[in-house]
Amino acid sequence: MKPSGNMVSQPLVKAVVIVNTKGGRVCSRFCDKVMWPDLETERAFEATLLKKVQALGEISHGVDIMEFGGHIVAYTQCDDLLMFVTGLASENELILAEVLGSLDESLNILLRGLVYEENVLLHLQGVLLVIDELVDQEGVVMESDPVELVSRAGVQSSSFIDNVPMGEQTLSQALQIAKDQIARTILQG
Repeated sequence: MKPSGNMVSQPLVKAVVIVNTKGGRVCSRFCDKVMWPDLETERAFEATLLKKVQALGEISHGVDIMEFGGHIVAYTQCDDLLMFVTGLASENELILAEVLGSLDESLNILLRGLVYEENVLLHLQGVLLVIDELVDQEGVVMESDPVELVSRAGVQSSSFIDNVPMGEQTLSQALQIAKDQIARTILQG
């Protein structure tokens, strides 16, 4: 039996990119080596992508979608980082937004809500493992559940408090987390 012409193709991600707000690469996965054959073309794409987003002005606190150079791009900002998930213009933007949302939430779980450049770089191995579990080398979405992504990445937190769900933390544990976040905000000044 011959397959019908109406077969639904599997959604593919072309790139997952995390850059700082100055354009410096934090980490990335480019899944299409024809489109981006070398580091130079990857960096050029990142730079033009950043310029496009900065030209749009204020970024909302959720996932935004734009069309850019034959791509659909889902993007969001977390503190001093911009995260992008790109696909071809024919891809479903809701799927790309879901992939980006999963990445964002996974990093929030992994980094205890402290998603900023220094902390991402400090935990880069875990971040890369999460991206690896999210999207394979060919751009196939492997998993989208943030808890499962962090679990599959096999990243273990360094302290007991990291393993306690927010709702089950004692008041002193919650205050310690708040103190850490306030101190980080003050230091960023």
